[in-house]
Formats: sequence, C-alpha cells, structure tokens
Amino acid sequence: MRGIILGLSALLTASVVPAYAQDDVTTRNAASVYGGAFITGPASNPLSFLNGDAYRTFASSSPYLMPDFRPASVLDERLPDWISFGLEERLRYEGYHNSGFKNGNNDSYMLNRFRLQMNLLFTDWFKVVAQTQDARPFLQKPPYGPPNEVRWDLKLAYAEFGDPEKSWISVRVGRQLLNYNNTIMANSEWRNQGRSYDAVATNLHYDRYRLGIFAASAVVPLISGISHHQEGNNIYGLYGAIDHVLPKSTLEPFVLWRVQLSVAIETTGKVKTGRQDEKAYGVRFKGVAAGTLDYSYEAILERGLDGPNGIRAWAQTFGAGYRVNSVFWHPRAFAQYDEASGDKTANDGTHGTFDTMYPTAHDRFGVTDQFGWQNIVAGRAGLTLEPHRRWAVTAQYLDFWLASATDSLYNTSGGSIVRDTTGKSGTHVAEEFDVYTWFELDSHLNFGVGVGHVMPGAFLANTTKGPTYTYPYFAINFKDAGADKQH
Repeated sequence: MRGIILGLSALLTASVVPAYAQDDVTTRNAASVYGGAFITGPASNPLSFLNGDAYRTFASSSPYLMPDFRPASVLDERLPDWISFGLEERLRYEGYHNSGFKNGNNDSYMLNRFRLQMNLLFTDWFKVVAQTQDARPFLQKPPYGPPNEVRWDLKLAYAEFGDPEKSWISVRVGRQLLNYNNTIMANSEWRNQGRSYDAVATNLHYDRYRLGIFAASAVVPLISGISHHQEGNNIYGLYGAIDHVLPKSTLEPFVLWRVQLSVAIETTGKVKTGRQDEKAYGVRFKGVAAGTLDYSYEAILERGLDGPNGIRAWAQTFGAGYRVNSVFWHPRAFAQYDEASGDKTANDGTHGTFDTMYPTAHDRFGVTDQFGWQNIVAGRAGLTLEPHRRWAVTAQYLDFWLASATDSLYNTSGGSIVRDTTGKSGTHVAEEFDVYTWFELDSHLNFGVGVGHVMPGAFLANTTKGPTYTYPYFAINFKDAGADKQH
C-alpha cells in the first residue's frame, strides 16, 4: 500500500472540476438494479446494512408492527454532539448437506457477529470512525477459522475529510468498506466477517455526475487480533456514474487495475506462478421504466498479463424485474442472465477465465452460493410475493452451464471445484431451486429463513459422485447506526 496515499494526493491536486458531495450511492447501495435493490428481490437487501440505512424492499412509509428498538440512538441523544455510537448484531443458523458434492459431507452450526462502532465528529467536514467486530461459529465441525471465526478484529478505522452530502469532494482514508459494484467490487456482508479494505477513496459529485477514485488492498482476516492487508496485492479504480441518461437511469463506467505478486500461470516449465497486472474495463446501465420495471445490464472486458500469459476475458449480466402494484400481494417477476468466459486450452499461454476479483458472495447465483462468476452461463427466473407490507416471500429457479467444457467449475472465491481438461463430461452443471422469506419487525430488526437445493447436471454427475446439495438458513439481523448528528 506504499505510494497509494501519495498517488491519490497527486490525483486530487490535479483535479480542478467543482462538484457537489459524493453521496456514496456508488459505494453504499451498489447492486444489480437502480436504487439499490437486487434483481432477485429481497434476498440480499436485509442481510446486512452496509454503510447506512438498509434499502427497504417495499419503500413503505407505513408503521412497523413493533416500536423501534434503538439502544445506540437513545444513548447518542444523551451524549455530546461530537461523539456517537452504533451497534450491530447478527445471529445465523446454517447447514449443508453433501458439501463439495461429496456424499456425507454434512454440518450445521450457528454463526454470531457483533459490531460496535464509534464516530468522532470533530467538525462538519472531518470525522473519525472506528468499529470492532467479533465473529464466531458455534457447534461447527473443526477446524475453525476465517471467514466464520475472526475474533475481536478492527473492522473499520478511517478518517473522512469533507461531508459527502454537502461538499463537492470528500476523501476517506483508512480501513473501510468498498462496495462500488456487487458483481466485481464489494464487501460481501453475508460472510460472517465480511470484507474490509485498507484504502484511500475519493468521491467527487457535480450535478448528475459522480466519480469514485480509490486505491485499496483487501484485508486478510486472522482468527484473532487485528488483521492486515497483503502487501503487493492491490486494486485501483475509477468508478463513475451519470444520472438520467434516460429518465430514472444511471450509466456507470468504470476501470479497475489489479496487481498481485503471485498468481498461477499456464506453463509447462518449472515456474508455476507469476506477477499479475490486470485491467478491467466495464460499464453498467441500470434504471426504472414504466414505474415498476427495473433493469440492469453490465459488461466487463479484462486485459493484461498473468506472468507471461496474456489475459483475454470478459463477462456480462442482464436482469429485469416487474412488480404489479395493483394486484393482491404485489407479485414481482424477475429474470436474469449471466455469462463469464472460461479458458478453452490449458497451456496456450492465454488466460481466458474471467477474474471475478472481489464480488459479493451471497445470492449472486442463488442462495446456496456454490458457483462463482467464472466460466459460467447461468439463467434465473423467479417470483416475489408480499403477503404483508413488511413481509416478502421469493421462489426462484436457476440453471447453470459451463462456458468452456475444458475449464474448471469455480466457487465464489475463485477456487476450482472440479475440472475435466478433456471436455468429455459435458457442460450442464446443475439446477437450483430456492425459497426464502424476510420479515421486517422494525426499522432496525429483521429476520429471514430460506433453503436452496442444487441438483447436479451431467458435468457434476460425470466428474463427482453427483449428490444433491442442500443449504438451509435462518438469520436475525439488528443494526442501530446511532443518532444522526450534524454540526
């Protein structure tokens, strides 16, 4: 991370375009459609409250069933204006049956995550934020460790210069969340410890134009104590946004530059690793039409080098959802198509597998989280119903295929699940059926339950013993970000 602050300072000095405050829309509510919602509905929205208020599935102003439970806010109202606290607690049960598509590989356990945050508001343009986190599993099969066990770590520790809501420029320096784009740059809050970055992030905002400029290194979690990032494993980026290209739409062009000291390379020699120098050029267009039709399209092209190997990879995703407000229970149908390139030849000197970098890990491809956005073609369709203004139920179907029969099937972390270099095992990976529901008890508390079931296709049947995979979960989420204090 050396040189990052100097590089960003030079970039800021060269910037002369006046702007209003970056309002963190790109860093806080990035998701697959306009306004922060996921195409699939409420599956991921209530799971965590990223950097501010959660996106509410129903955007309802109606009262909740329960009065707000907000101990941190009540405390903050009694404290001086320069200090405030926030509190988060999440308890989740989850299990799996035939994990890794191996018969008898079963487990079920509890995950608990507690976060305590302190905000020091020195002036209306300068504040310091620190957050500690304790994440632990209970009743899980050993060995324990990240991502489920990260005891008393420093989750956040940053200083922010400039008010994102009032200033044309704001700068955040230190350990923070980056969620510019859930598909390739996010903090993946479904994990028990989530993802933090040691970073410098600058946000510019002028009229309908926004630009995020950042240099970051992902924190590598430790079982206990303060975690650190890995030196030499960095990502830099420009993430822009132009509002109202069409009515109620946003165009988001971006460029990412990822550098790693050592990655696997294609070679027949003794050297198996090399330095990565990878650029990703992408654009996302999302919006709302006809009031309740939301849509999103994203395309990414990757170029660069993995050691001596050239990178030639790409990916795209498209989704749309339509909600019928005039019908009982407000049904919302949605569909999504994803594609990411694979590597057709193992030792041709060209890396063709798309690099998903730092994505969100939950419900990118169903709630079982078995597959990643690499060497894959996936389709999804589903329906969400709202029996109550604070209650949603969703059912969805997904179908998975390999983009290249000779490349691996990859998990959400980019690791290979299984590979047939001959390509004779076919390309149909699996089908998945999910049912899940979320209920908001008040503005700070919600709970959800769901189950996902994966049925292997020809590829998994031929390369593994082909058992089905089942993943049930139950989660209770609480977040009180504290009183909103303004100087």
